[in-house]
Amino acid sequence: MTFDARAYSVNRVAVLGAGTMGAQIAAQVAAKGIPCDLLDMRSDGDQPNGMAEEAKLRLSNARPTALESPADLDLIHPGNFTDHLDRVARADWVIEAIVERPEPKARLWSSVGEHIGDNAIASSNTSGIPIAKIAEALPERVRSRFLGTHFFNPPKYVRLLELIPTAATDPDVYEAIAEFASDRLGKGVVRANDVTGFITNRIGMYYFLSVLHAAKELGLSVDEVDAVTGPAMGRPGSATYRTLDLVGLDIFVDICDNTRAALQQSAAVRAEADAFLAPTQVREMIGRGWLGNKSGQGFYKMVKADGESAILSLQAGTLEYQPRQRVTWPLLQELLDIEDAGARIRRLVSSGGQTEALAWKVLSRLMVYSAWKLGEVADDVISIDRAMRWGFNWALGPFETWDALGVAYAADRMAQDGLALPHWVVRLASSGDGFYKEEDGAALQVDAGLRYSRFDP
Repeated sequence: MTFDARAYSVNRVAVLGAGTMGAQIAAQVAAKGIPCDLLDMRSDGDQPNGMAEEAKLRLSNARPTALESPADLDLIHPGNFTDHLDRVARADWVIEAIVERPEPKARLWSSVGEHIGDNAIASSNTSGIPIAKIAEALPERVRSRFLGTHFFNPPKYVRLLELIPTAATDPDVYEAIAEFASDRLGKGVVRANDVTGFITNRIGMYYFLSVLHAAKELGLSVDEVDAVTGPAMGRPGSATYRTLDLVGLDIFVDICDNTRAALQQSAAVRAEADAFLAPTQVREMIGRGWLGNKSGQGFYKMVKADGESAILSLQAGTLEYQPRQRVTWPLLQELLDIEDAGARIRRLVSSGGQTEALAWKVLSRLMVYSAWKLGEVADDVISIDRAMRWGFNWALGPFETWDALGVAYAADRMAQDGLALPHWVVRLASSGDGFYKEEDGAALQVDAGLRYSRFDP
């Protein structure tokens, strides 16, 4: 069925799955004044819509709120997959957001597909399951109007939305959802390729794992690592370990394990699979039920003694907690006084000692890995940079960081460390140009052929 872009508008949405993410997506849609059907499994007894009703109740009490106004809840209409799949027919955008496993997603789409309207768009929300594989469960008439979405939780507060078209996705379908998500939902839309982990989980998990491995190698404490890999390095205040506690260590390891397993299936990328092997210490923490904030303890633990609250942190290389240590290195305050993120990072990677060793090790590997992934996870450098900035609240993406350090300087230092650089980066470093430049008032980005093209800043 050919998609008619001129006749398309989003006046009603159906969200399939009333878990945390599905409910949050429904709330963001309703907050923009758009009615939304929220469907989930049929409950036994006299509350057949119980799962979706409970999701609405959670939204009404959630802090921080996912709503703009309590009245937004009136636009969310609970239902269930058994009695109300016919509601899908009235939706202009059908968003599936059930459990992160391909088989249940495929089963649901096989039953939903016949109800999707002739000019409606359908998408599966996932953090890394292959979209083309899910699309196989859909009727042929729908596949050109199907794509992947990766909303970040909570979607109201995280700007990024990765959109993942398949080879069969009509370009007009991608543009229609990208425009709606940007203009109506206020999302920062990034086009990602349909590969393992898309952009953010592939590069983001690589980065977090590299921090954990570097910390162990350098013998740095949890407190010291977070002091360096937070605002001092252009990262949010949650830095590394607090971010993992927020995400949930079980979720973090699941993403790493799924990424590793998927990479092992492909000869082209099998060699990088072991880079996604989660540390034994993290697995031991999960085994003890230490999952992060949701279980009350992870890398950090809040305790009360004599009526006073205190924060404990894990000792380096152990499963023992100690009172959190305030890191008072003079360099840290100096860095925080530098407003420009690029200048701050330049100072950090030339500071000497353990701070430089940690920062340079993780940043250099992040930049090199991102360069190798250009063309695989995304087709241009700005998509990778925006995905990492908007998804993880970084001040600079990997290529922006490289430009801030100086492409030639950083490439030479990486080569001295024995890091293998893509040939196109070596050529770029020799040219004296950067990944970005401005010409006649236009912002330009480079590609792997060293050709520059315009983009909207």
